[in-house]
Amino acid sequence: MINSPEIISEIFRYNVPLQKYTSFRTGGAAEIFVEPLGVLELKRVLRFCKDEQKKIFIFGKGTNLLVGDNGVKGVVIHLGGINFKNVERDGRYVLAGAGVNLPKLIRTVALSGFGGLEALTGIPGTVGGAVMMNAGGKYGDISDTISSLATMTFDGTIIRYMREDVEFGYRDCNLSEQIVIEVEFQLNESKIEVVLEKMDEIYNEKQENQPLGTFNAGSIFKNTSQYKAAELIDRAKLKGLKVGGAVVSEKHANFIVNTGNATSSDILELMRIIKETIKKEYNVSLEEEIHIW
Repeated sequence: MINSPEIISEIFRYNVPLQKYTSFRTGGAAEIFVEPLGVLELKRVLRFCKDEQKKIFIFGKGTNLLVGDNGVKGVVIHLGGINFKNVERDGRYVLAGAGVNLPKLIRTVALSGFGGLEALTGIPGTVGGAVMMNAGGKYGDISDTISSLATMTFDGTIIRYMREDVEFGYRDCNLSEQIVIEVEFQLNESKIEVVLEKMDEIYNEKQENQPLGTFNAGSIFKNTSQYKAAELIDRAKLKGLKVGGAVVSEKHANFIVNTGNATSSDILELMRIIKETIKKEYNVSLEEEIHIW
C-alpha cells in the first residue's frame, strides 16, 4: 500500500481492471487507479506521482483508448470526479469541466438555444479527452468553438490559455504533459429546432456509416494528407478480417469491433496486419489515431 502524507489513501485503488472503463471492453488492470474529486485532489495525486516517480496515465471515458492485456504500471487518473463535471453558462459562453460527457453537453447547449457544438454529434467521450485529440469530423472540430481553457501541468501548476495560444492540429494539440481541467466554448444563438435537426442529420448519417452501439474505439487510424484510411483499408479488401474476437467492421473499414470476447492482443494484431498490408499494397504508412497503453 502507499504511504504518503500528501495523498488521501482512501482514494487510491489497486489492481483495478480497466475493461469496463474503455469502449473496447478489453485490457488489463491499473497498478494504481484514482478518481480525484476535483482540482485540489488532482494536484495532490500529481505531487505523489512526482515524488514516487510514477508514470501518469490520464483518461475520461476511454473511447479512444486501447489498454494492453498486461495492464498499466503506474497511476491511472480518471477525470470522473464530480467537480470535473460542472457546466456553467453565461450568455453565449459555456464553461465545462474536463469530465463532462460530450454528447450530453451538445444536447444541453442545443436545448438552450445555442449552436456551435452540433458538428460533434455522435462523438462519444468527455470534454477533456475531446480537446486533447481535437475531436471532430467533416463538419468541424471541437477547437472551432473553444474560446479559452485551463490545464494542470504534471507538476500541479494551473495554466490558462486563450484559444489562439494553443496549437490545434489534425487529431492533436500541443498540450502534452498537461491535463485539461476546464474549457470555455463560445457559441452562437440559434433556434432550438434548427440545431436539433442538424444533430439528427449528423447522427443518422453516422448511424448509417459507422458501427455505433458496438464495442469499438472510433477511427483506428488517422487519414493521411492524400488518402482516407477507411478507403485504403476497404480497397485492400480487409473489411470483415478477423483475429480472435476482433473484426474489421463491415460498415466502416477504419473501425475495429470487439465482438464480445476479443483481447487487446487480438486488436493489436489486426492493426499490425492492416498497417503492413496498406504499406505493402499502397506504400502508405498509417498512423494510429487511438491511444495505446
